[in-house]
Amino acid sequence: MNNPVVFNGKILPADTACVSVFDPGFLYGESVFTTIAVIDHLPRFLPRHMDRLMTTAQKMGLKGLPEKSSVSESIHLLLEELPSPPALLRVTISPGTLSGYRLDGLKEGPCTWMVLPVFRSPLPDHLYKSGVSAEVGPVISPGSADPRSVHKTGNILLQRWIRQKMDKDLFESLFRNSRGLLLEGTICNLFWIMEDGQIMTPPESWGVLPGVVRAVVLEIIGEKNLSFRWGSLTASSLPMAKSAFLTNSYVGILPIGSIRASHRTIPYDPGHPILSRLSEELHLRSLRESKS
Repeated sequence: MNNPVVFNGKILPADTACVSVFDPGFLYGESVFTTIAVIDHLPRFLPRHMDRLMTTAQKMGLKGLPEKSSVSESIHLLLEELPSPPALLRVTISPGTLSGYRLDGLKEGPCTWMVLPVFRSPLPDHLYKSGVSAEVGPVISPGSADPRSVHKTGNILLQRWIRQKMDKDLFESLFRNSRGLLLEGTICNLFWIMEDGQIMTPPESWGVLPGVVRAVVLEIIGEKNLSFRWGSLTASSLPMAKSAFLTNSYVGILPIGSIRASHRTIPYDPGHPILSRLSEELHLRSLRESKS
């Protein structure tokens, strides 16, 4: 089905929207994007996604950016045009055509931007009860010195390569830093719940993507005065945590049932009461912000 998309502010059939071959987003993966969950026909946490997207675009030096209000309005118009609501919307901004049609040309703008519907089934309910399986992955993160680690860019070849190599029973593969501390997954942020109930997650300064749902969870933790600290675990210290969970816009809060490290598998409690509390608060916050 040739569903409509938004291309530079216009709603077009997908097969008529074309990006220049001289766009660095196509040539080098030099683009930024965000992925927004759609629930009950509403884009969840839309202002937060727009703020992060535009901030990232500015930090990456993109010029001629669209107004946040224009992108938000186009998103709502697209949802009205689609015959059925998608699970997600992907908003992508690329630099536009290189000046002089040269591969070493300057990026003068205006940017090219698009909104694409992503049709995907929701995760089965049983995964939120049993938790998913993850592994300590094979790749050491380049850390905060690499913009791909701290910005949501279109250059995701490494993540796709890892996911294609993963065992089929795994949901996520976790990056670690040079000290062996686990940072995040290929598509998810990572949280721990320790034996004493303290919640822990790696700070962004270590080279962690500032996920939108991650930020909301951190706000909830602060507002509810839950015990928290910055940090993470290594493969050898995995048993120190009682529970663990992943976050992103698609999965929300997703419990981890086990993590595979070398020749052992560490089990975690997917029904921890703190997990249930955070999930409920995230749902309420999502509803409230979508209606405001």
